[in-house]
Amino acid sequence: MPEPDPAPAAPPPLPPAPIERINDFPDRPSPMLVKELRQGLRTNTFVVLFLSLQGLLALVLLTAGPVAAAEDSSSGAAGDVVSRIVFCIYAFGVLLVQPLRGISAVAAEQKQNTIDLMVLTRLSSWRIVWGKWSSIVSQSALILMAVLPYLILRYFFGGMQLFGELALLAFLFLLSASFTAFTVGLSAVGSALLRGLVVVCASAFLVWAIPAHLAFRLPRYVDALSFTSTGEFFRILAAAGLALYGGYFFLELGATAIAPAAENRSTRKRLLALLVIAVSLLAFGPAGPRPALAAALMVTGFLALDVFGERGDFPAGVCRPFVRRGLPGRLAGRFLYPGWPTGALFLALLAALVMAFVSFAPFGRCDDRDLLMVAAAFGAMLFPAAMIQLFARATSQRFTIYVSLLIMSFLLTIILSALQHAVREPVILWAFAFIPMVFFPLSDTLHAKSGPLAGEFILFSAWGVAGVYFLVILFGALPRLRALSNLERKALEL
Repeated sequence: MPEPDPAPAAPPPLPPAPIERINDFPDRPSPMLVKELRQGLRTNTFVVLFLSLQGLLALVLLTAGPVAAAEDSSSGAAGDVVSRIVFCIYAFGVLLVQPLRGISAVAAEQKQNTIDLMVLTRLSSWRIVWGKWSSIVSQSALILMAVLPYLILRYFFGGMQLFGELALLAFLFLLSASFTAFTVGLSAVGSALLRGLVVVCASAFLVWAIPAHLAFRLPRYVDALSFTSTGEFFRILAAAGLALYGGYFFLELGATAIAPAAENRSTRKRLLALLVIAVSLLAFGPAGPRPALAAALMVTGFLALDVFGERGDFPAGVCRPFVRRGLPGRLAGRFLYPGWPTGALFLALLAALVMAFVSFAPFGRCDDRDLLMVAAAFGAMLFPAAMIQLFARATSQRFTIYVSLLIMSFLLTIILSALQHAVREPVILWAFAFIPMVFFPLSDTLHAKSGPLAGEFILFSAWGVAGVYFLVILFGALPRLRALSNLERKALEL
């Protein structure tokens, strides 16, 4: 009998529908970014901000443009009014609201004791902080994309410099990313009181600065970013470079605060700061010694915040990469090991580098005022650390105390300077000369009626005060510096 025909084979499965292949996030981004971005897009803060910006910008294009055109028949004037309003609204959103959302980003995780759980999922301290920051910045990028169509519609009002205004939008976005990095990094190291003070002060400053700069000086910035003014363009470019470094630094600051003691993140930060200072001195040197000094001192100030906020002890395993290189590695470790004792030596190295530039600047001669500014700046960085060494040596809140003393000395200097200008008597400033910031207003009397000897005395006093505070810090660091040899010996035994 003939065999029955085999059953027909089942048809191959159809490919999944396109809608089924769409996922909300691919697998490549960091899981921390995915988690934070999912949560951030659902928060009332972002939704209200996004919808408010859309409503305000739509209202501007519907009303402000025709009103401005009615007041002035020139279409260029109407477009200028619309540009000022659009940039102010956008700046308030990305420079004020969005960065302030990061002020409790890491602090909330620390309060809920979830940092250790994240570490167990093989998320490093850098990836945790990076995910928090990139989530907020991604939402700021969505706001930027939402503003672009309104700026394109603004083109029809006339008088628009397309490249300059687009470049200004990008520059404001870069500043927003840098400010967000500052708040995210501060949320990991600062106390609640310090974070609240930052919120109040930064909000008050930006509420004044955004209209003052974008509403009244917008054509100046647009011209600078349109390559019409070379000097202004390079100043903005330098500000962008410092903003990039500042953003990276504060992200590293936050990562260091939640990293385990065995993870050495200080060496990279110090070497990068040394590189940035050297590049700043060489790049800004042709423009004059003062811009180069300002950039170098700003980077050094950033590093001082990190150095004097670090704990002084670390495990022996951190020394292994250094001791393997013999004597050169051990000598480099005295400047690059984690902790404030080696950090103080590294700041002394940076001070020597800056003074070498001041003394042998090939692009221009530095005067006594520049020398005084350098002395006052380094003294201001050393003063809070010396006070901690004298009166709060065992504290675990070094960063908070350091920043608080820095702010207090800054406010006291402003008050004393106002009194000095009112009574015209520099003796008020000299009575508080133990505060190095006081030498900034004293620079106005550098070449007063007393003659050049008075200038030399002020210089000697400024460097003397800074030197005394450095000796106080060095004296407190000597026991820990001596203990480095024992740590290196244990590292060789590991």
